[in-house]
Amino acid sequence: MKGAAVVDRLAQVVMIVASVWFCFAAAWGMFGILGDGHLGAGNAGNAMCAEQIVRWKIFYPAMAWYSGVEPTKAQYYCHHPFGQYYVDALFLWIFGHRDFVVRLPAVLMSSAMPPLLYGIARERWGPPIGAVAAAAYVVVPIAVGFSNYLNLETVSIFGALLFFWGHSRHMRTGRRRDLAASIIGLGVACAGDWVGYLIVAPPLAWSFLRAFVLPAWATPRIQPQAYVRWWALSAALVVGTLVGWVALFYHADAIRDWLFSAETRGGGEVLPVKATRLALRATLATRKAWIYFSFTPLAVRVGEVAAPVCLLRLLATRRDEETYALSFLFAAVVQYVKFKQGAAVHIFWPHYFAPYFALAVAQLSDAIGFTVAWVVRRLAPSRAKLVGAGTGLVVGLVPAVAMAHDGVESLWVWRRTGGRYDDNGTPIDSRIDFHFVIQEVVLPQTTSGMTIDVHPSVGWYWDHVWKYKGNANSVARPLAGSDAVATHPFWMARARGMSGDDEKAIAASAHVRTYGDAWVVDQREPPAPIDAYSLNEREPTALEWLLYGGTEPTRSIGPSPDPWLTWEWRTHLGQVASVPTGEPKTLDQMRIAHNVAVASGDAGAARQWRQRIDAQLDPTRAAAFDRGVRLIGVRVTGGVEPRVESWFECTGPMGEAAFVVRSTIEARAPFSLIPPDATDREMPDASPLSPKLWRPGMIYDAFAVLNHRIGRERYWGSWATRDGSPPPRRVDREIETTLAVVP
Repeated sequence: MKGAAVVDRLAQVVMIVASVWFCFAAAWGMFGILGDGHLGAGNAGNAMCAEQIVRWKIFYPAMAWYSGVEPTKAQYYCHHPFGQYYVDALFLWIFGHRDFVVRLPAVLMSSAMPPLLYGIARERWGPPIGAVAAAAYVVVPIAVGFSNYLNLETVSIFGALLFFWGHSRHMRTGRRRDLAASIIGLGVACAGDWVGYLIVAPPLAWSFLRAFVLPAWATPRIQPQAYVRWWALSAALVVGTLVGWVALFYHADAIRDWLFSAETRGGGEVLPVKATRLALRATLATRKAWIYFSFTPLAVRVGEVAAPVCLLRLLATRRDEETYALSFLFAAVVQYVKFKQGAAVHIFWPHYFAPYFALAVAQLSDAIGFTVAWVVRRLAPSRAKLVGAGTGLVVGLVPAVAMAHDGVESLWVWRRTGGRYDDNGTPIDSRIDFHFVIQEVVLPQTTSGMTIDVHPSVGWYWDHVWKYKGNANSVARPLAGSDAVATHPFWMARARGMSGDDEKAIAASAHVRTYGDAWVVDQREPPAPIDAYSLNEREPTALEWLLYGGTEPTRSIGPSPDPWLTWEWRTHLGQVASVPTGEPKTLDQMRIAHNVAVASGDAGAARQWRQRIDAQLDPTRAAAFDRGVRLIGVRVTGGVEPRVESWFECTGPMGEAAFVVRSTIEARAPFSLIPPDATDREMPDASPLSPKLWRPGMIYDAFAVLNHRIGRERYWGSWATRDGSPPPRRVDREIETTLAVVP
C-alpha cells in the first residue's frame, strides 16, 4: 500500500505540473494587443460578432460591425451553433471592449482541460493513468498553440470533457451534482460546434444499447434508474438543442447560406464510407508539414497504434469510458476528411485529434500496465497492482517527455505567427506595432464608431477594426486641411507598402507623422514637413513578458519627434531638415550620423562612423550588386522579436525595389521530433523608407523579423522590383545571398 501511495502521489505531481504549464501557456500574453492571424484577427472577429448580441440585445452573432444600426437578418452569422459567441458576449458584457476579454474565456476553459482529463481517466483507471492523460494533452503543439483561442474547438472540447467527467463520476456516485456537470458539459459541447454532436453521439449510442438492448449480464453493473435518467436527459438535450439551432437559423432565413457554407468547406466531394481511412491518409500526406508541427510524428504514430487497442478494449470491457477516445477520433476524422477545404485553410482544423491522443495514450498505457500486472501476478501476486500502476505511469509518460521539447518550443512559434506557423510560405506580419500606434495616437483623439481613412497598404482587417472600434475608408491620399473630414479626421498608411513616389507626394501634401512603419495624418491640419517619432522599442521586463507576451518588444512614444529619424525622412523626401545634435546612442542612430556626414561632405566623420558600424556587422555576408547597391554586412539580433538586418551602401540610383528575405529549414532541431518543413517562407519587408529614395554613399538597414520555426533555418535574400525594371543582381551571378543560419 505504501508503494501504491507513492505512485499515486507522483501521479498527482505530474497532473499539477501539467496543469500549471498549460495554464501558463493559455494565459501567457493575455493582456497583449491582438495582432493578425487566427489568434489575433480570428479571435477579434469572433468577439465583434458577439458584441452585436450585447449591444443590440439579439440572439444572433452578426457582422456589419460598428455601423451604428442594428444588423439585419442578412448580416447574422449562422454557420455554427452560437455557443462561442454567447460565452464571448457574457464576458464582454461584464468587462467591456478590452483585449484580454477576447482571450479570457479560452484561457479559463483550457486551464480546466488537464484536470478534467486527469479526472476522467482517474475515475476509471486510477490516478497514474489520469496523470498520463493530462500530461499527454499539454505537450501536443496544436493544443498548446490554440489554448487561448476562443473558437469552436476550444468550446466543444471543454464541453465534451466536462460531459465525460461528470458521467464517469455519476456512474460511480449517482449524485445529482455529477449528473448536472455531465448535462452542462453536453450542452456546452453541442453549443460549441456541430462537431460537438459527433463527439457525443458514439457514447450516447453505446449507452442506449447498454441501458435498453443488451442483457444485464453482457455489460458491467450500473445503477439502472440513475443511468436511464442520465441517458434520457442527454438525448433530450441533444435533440432539443439541434432543433433549437436549426429553428434559429430558419428564423434568420439562413438555412440556404448554412448549407452552402458547409458544401464550400467540404470541397464539394462526397467520400465513400469505406474509403475513409485511405482518404485520411491522403489528407495527412498533403498537409504533412502542418500535421507534424501540430502533433509531431510520434503523436501521429501513437494515435494510429492506439485506435485498434481502444476498440478492442471497448469490446472486451464494454464500459462507457472506453468510448471517449473513440468518440473524439470519430468526430475528428469526419470533420477533417469531410471538410477538407476548411482544413486546407485553417491549420487548427485537426485540434479535435488532441484530446483523442491524450485519452488514447491513457488507454494504451493502462493496457500495457494491465498486461504487466497480469504477468507479475503469476510471480509475485502482492506486487502485481503496484508494478502495473507504475508501469502504466512510466510508459504513458514516455510520449509526453519525448514531445515536451516541441510542445514548449511551439508556443513561441504559434504566438509569434498568430497561429499560422508557415502559412504556406506567405509573409507573416503581426501588425502589433501598427495597432500600438492606433491605440496610443489615434484612439485618444477619436470616438468609438468614427470612420478612419486608410491607404491600401494598411490591409485593413478584423484586428484593425477591433483595435480602432470603427470602420475604414480606402483612400490613397489624405485630404489635408479639409473641413469635409470632420467625421473621419485621421488617415493612416504603412510606409513599407507605398512606393517612393507615393511617399514623396503624400509628405509634400500633408503633415505626416511617422511612428516606425506607421504614417498618421490629422487631415484637419494644413501641410507641414514630416515629423518622425521613435517607438523606443526595448526588451520587456519579466512582468511585461508574462502579461503581454514574449513575442513583441515593449514600445513607447515620446512627446516630441526624434531628431535623427526626422532628419532622415525630411532629407530623403526633399524637405528642409535640421541636423541632429548630440551623440548617437544606438546603431541605427550611428547609421544616420554617417549619412548626415555624407550629406554634409564630412568624409572624415563618415569614415569614423562607418568603422563603428562595420565593427557590429558580419562582413562575411558582404556582396556586390550590379545596380546601385552593395551589401556591406549582416546583423542578427535576438530577444523577443529576433531580426536579420541587411546593411546596404547605396552606390547609385535605385528603382522601386525591395530586398526580399526568405527562409528554408535545413535540418531538424536537437531534441526535436519535428522533421524539416519543406515550405520556403517569405519574410515581410519591414523597412519603411523606399529604396527609390536612397542616396549614393549613404547606408541603409533593410531588416526582416525572423518568425523562426523549430529547426536549423537558413535565411537568404534577393532583390526584386515593383515597377518591372531589372532588379539588382550579384556581380558574381549568385542568385541568392545567405544572410544567416539560425539553429
